[in-house]
Amino acid sequence: MADQTNNQQQDSILKAVKSLNLHLTPTQKRKMTGLGILIFCSAILDVFGLASILPLIKLAGSPAVLHHNRVLEWIYVTFRFVSDKQFLLVMILAVLLFFVFKSAFGYFVNYLQTRFSAQVAFHITQHQFSKYFNLDFHRFSSLKSSVVTHHIINNPLSYVTWVVLPIIMIFSEMIIALLIITGIALYDFKLFLFITLMTGPATWLIFTLLKNRSTRIGREMNKLFPLALGTLTQTIHGYIDIKLAEKDAYYKKVFLDLQGRYQRLNMDAYLQNLVPPRANELIALLGVVFIFIYAIFLTENHEQAIVMVSLFAAAAYRLMPSTTRIVTAMVQIRKNTVAMENLSLFNEEYINPNNEVPQLPIPFNHEIVFDHLNFTFPGKNEPMLKNINLSIRKGEKIGIVGSSGSGKTTLMNVLLRFYYEDKGAIKVDGKKLGPEHLSSWRKKIGYVKQDIFLLDGTIRDNIAFGEGVIDTERLALAVKQASLEKLINSLPDGLETLIGEKGSKLSGGQRQRISIARSLYRNAEILIFDEATSALDNQTEIEVTEAIDSLSEVNKTIFIIAHRVTTLRNCDRIYDLKEGMITGVYSYSELVEKII
Repeated sequence: MADQTNNQQQDSILKAVKSLNLHLTPTQKRKMTGLGILIFCSAILDVFGLASILPLIKLAGSPAVLHHNRVLEWIYVTFRFVSDKQFLLVMILAVLLFFVFKSAFGYFVNYLQTRFSAQVAFHITQHQFSKYFNLDFHRFSSLKSSVVTHHIINNPLSYVTWVVLPIIMIFSEMIIALLIITGIALYDFKLFLFITLMTGPATWLIFTLLKNRSTRIGREMNKLFPLALGTLTQTIHGYIDIKLAEKDAYYKKVFLDLQGRYQRLNMDAYLQNLVPPRANELIALLGVVFIFIYAIFLTENHEQAIVMVSLFAAAAYRLMPSTTRIVTAMVQIRKNTVAMENLSLFNEEYINPNNEVPQLPIPFNHEIVFDHLNFTFPGKNEPMLKNINLSIRKGEKIGIVGSSGSGKTTLMNVLLRFYYEDKGAIKVDGKKLGPEHLSSWRKKIGYVKQDIFLLDGTIRDNIAFGEGVIDTERLALAVKQASLEKLINSLPDGLETLIGEKGSKLSGGQRQRISIARSLYRNAEILIFDEATSALDNQTEIEVTEAIDSLSEVNKTIFIIAHRVTTLRNCDRIYDLKEGMITGVYSYSELVEKII
């Protein structure tokens, strides 16, 4: 296991490069190639900038060089300079202007890098969102919301910031470093050997000391962030229970402990990033010290030593930052190896929208038939639903009862096509309901459950639920059919009333009626009420039940799952489920008699 982990660490840079091929679109790959060319041009300008300092050093040390160099002499004569000082001043200004241009061009390239990175981050976030929300219902519901949030929002940003940008950084700085070192080797091979011996082993040692700890920090931070986020989310949602149980201190301690560990690791990572520049400063200083020792004790040519010190300082001025950035980028990639691994999670289960089954309409005019239907949860041997046979005519109101765990909600999830049967079929007007009918079928269904999902917006927003252009006539009809008119007329802002997070400003019955109105606004032909009144008081339950009963007049096919028998008063038939099987079919009066 240790060997496997070590191999993964050794291959992290290669994995990062391969991940670009996996996560970038063809257009983004072309943009990255163009960006690479611009980075190369920027590197050339950096090298020329360094090279332009050499004539200035020589002229400052020995102005006579001007008249012994054919190029400089030609420039001097052609442009009619009147003195060596004037020539030197113009040369200094020219080099300064060149550095201004070089810096502006470098900034432009950096600007393109950041724009490119933002596009990549958005693309990956889009893919992550699609991937997780295209998982099957059983797989998705088994994941913690904090983990999904982390992988959709934080992980793409971490990947781009600490993997994509560092790869670009390594590429650009290695080009600069190689060009500088090659130029130095061509100009002065001794200086080239000296710089190589000074920076090579030192860079390798710094990276070796930091790499393993960086990987461990990255993995720990990846574990802690979802845990801290999940604890905070649970604490917010459990405010009432936590206050009543006086557990504020406990949940505060749990959250702050996780967050404290995360912040300490974050600061450890920040501190590690400070090591390469500090170490390289020391290496540069040692280089100058060694050159001075060489000049004092090993040579009599002090002028050459001064030139060598100047060249080394000029090279170090640009080469050492490049070395620092390369090491820092490699450390960052190792720290965020886990980000690459997170992006690959569930890829084998992801169905690309372009490869989805072409959708076909399925009309519902007569009946829905559950034909010898069986369903087994993944990883289980015993079926949850066993040989279900039902026939429901359009416009009927059907009740379903049974103890907890009997399969009531599972049966509705099969009808909703969150689950698919192992054996048997659901038939709509005689046609088998398949994946190719998913879109058409779900448009026909409205689902009202006990724990209602409400937006932190207005009543209008919650009924229309994501529609940009709202049909006011359809909205008014849905409000009327859901018995919401009295509530809305009593509110100063009417439909524009803000309901608060999770409908906190509304009563349970009002929230349920908004959910019913949402289904009606969608023109749902089939309504499923899954324990919709179980959490309500008796009076509110009566009001919501009356609203449900009134829907029989609009030819809706209704399924009602309920523990309270009174909710089923107006059902045409009531099915009793036990251990995944239908054990009885009753009228309301027969069910009451059976219970009594």
